[in-house]
Amino acid sequence: MARLFKKRNNKTAASEGNGGSKPEAARMLETIREYLQQDFQDGGDHEADAGAFYRILEKDVRKYVESQKRDRMPVDSLPLFYVSPDCMNAYVCILPPLNDGRLVDQEHFLEDMRYEGIAAGIDQNAVARLMDPDSCLRIVHIAQGRYPVDGIDGRLEELYQRRYDQSPEMDESEMAQGYDFRKKNLIQTIREGEVLCRITPPVAAQDGFDVSGTILHGRDGLDVRMPQGKYTSISEDGLTLRSDISGIVVMENDCFSIKSQRVMSQDINAAVGNLRFDGDIYIRGNVDDGVTVEATGNVMIIGDVHDAKIQSGGTICIQGDVKGTSRTTLKAAKQIQCMIMENVTALAVEDVYAGVMANCDILSEKGSVYALMGRGLIFGSNITSGRSVYAKKIGNISGCVNHITLGLETEFERRKNSVKDELDEINRTLERLRKNISNMQILGRTHRSDSQEEYNNLVEQRTTYGELKREKLDELDELNKNMRSIRPGSIVCDNIFPVTKIHIENENLVIDQRESDCSVHFQSGQILLR
Repeated sequence: MARLFKKRNNKTAASEGNGGSKPEAARMLETIREYLQQDFQDGGDHEADAGAFYRILEKDVRKYVESQKRDRMPVDSLPLFYVSPDCMNAYVCILPPLNDGRLVDQEHFLEDMRYEGIAAGIDQNAVARLMDPDSCLRIVHIAQGRYPVDGIDGRLEELYQRRYDQSPEMDESEMAQGYDFRKKNLIQTIREGEVLCRITPPVAAQDGFDVSGTILHGRDGLDVRMPQGKYTSISEDGLTLRSDISGIVVMENDCFSIKSQRVMSQDINAAVGNLRFDGDIYIRGNVDDGVTVEATGNVMIIGDVHDAKIQSGGTICIQGDVKGTSRTTLKAAKQIQCMIMENVTALAVEDVYAGVMANCDILSEKGSVYALMGRGLIFGSNITSGRSVYAKKIGNISGCVNHITLGLETEFERRKNSVKDELDEINRTLERLRKNISNMQILGRTHRSDSQEEYNNLVEQRTTYGELKREKLDELDELNKNMRSIRPGSIVCDNIFPVTKIHIENENLVIDQRESDCSVHFQSGQILLR
């Protein structure tokens, strides 16, 4: 740049003396523009900032040249600064001295920069280069701030799926669609001490600053909540969640909890013995002959069941087959679910659901019987349902006999008669106790030392049988209420084969020829088939 400011000839000086300041300013701006095109060809924010700075320089350069026109006094070189709108970049352009003025020195330059408020992110090498006279009229990037870096949120790695519905029960729509219950009951078992989930801690933010030195704060990473539920514990470092017991993984209130469950990863046979458990039992194997499995909760069996007895205070879910004998029984306080049932007595308070029911005696007290999955077949069976029976096929071409009873009138009558027989026996016992107590009172033996114990035993027995009588009367009332509340539904089937005997509300109907797409129900005192 020194070449632009060598001693000029008389013609040039004369022209400037006659109002030639405009050409000098134009020359400076042209030089600035040429350098700008050379130094900021890469595009981006710096090119945009330099362009904005140049537009400001167009006015400032003319003012600078105009200032020496009036008195022709020496004019020292002038640093002009530009700060980007976001205060993250600062630029300078040093205008050369006029009329033998002084070049800028580093001390004064740094002072000027401080006056402009540029105090951080300064490129000291760029400042040093600016002291070279050849750097005049060049737009130079002299300071850059640092953007803050947001932190990283903590991360939760879950090693078990969030399964909220761990109950094996199926709803009516699932059973009516022939849904494969085995897909629903893929429960997750866990052993004591195993890890449920891990936490990756959050990363803190990195603060930044602008060229004025103002601190720019980033957003810190957020902590992640450990979803701790019942029977789980958090490690001392707070990074892992472990199971305190063996059982199944369930979600409760968006937290991992462990439900107490006995998990048997083997076949249950005579060598293992009978199983009794207060809670759920999960068997990863078969249940063989002669074994009894009892649980107050659900019984889940992955394999097959042979000649065994299964009793559940919840639902019995058998993902294999039950091919038993006349001694094989399934009894559940909720549902019974199975792929194939052959030679089985099945008693459920709620629904019974299977793909095949062959030579079975099945009772669903308050629910329905569904044979819609897979083959959807009922044959050679005695079915009693408090509500309805749904099947693809009842019977087959072999002519086996099927008995279908809707409503529990017959079952309730049987139970009522049984309760009445028990009441008769209780009343006879109470009458006998009453007579014995009365005789002892008449003979004055109630307080004699040799007969007082006998008398007290009789009174205690009378109290016990009196309470038992009240319980049986309550049971009889409950049966009567249930008889009035439960109304039979219908039998819906794609194909019914002879011989199928249907009983509803003391009426009977015998299917003696094949019927298709039929619905059997009770109306106006008779059984209708359509």
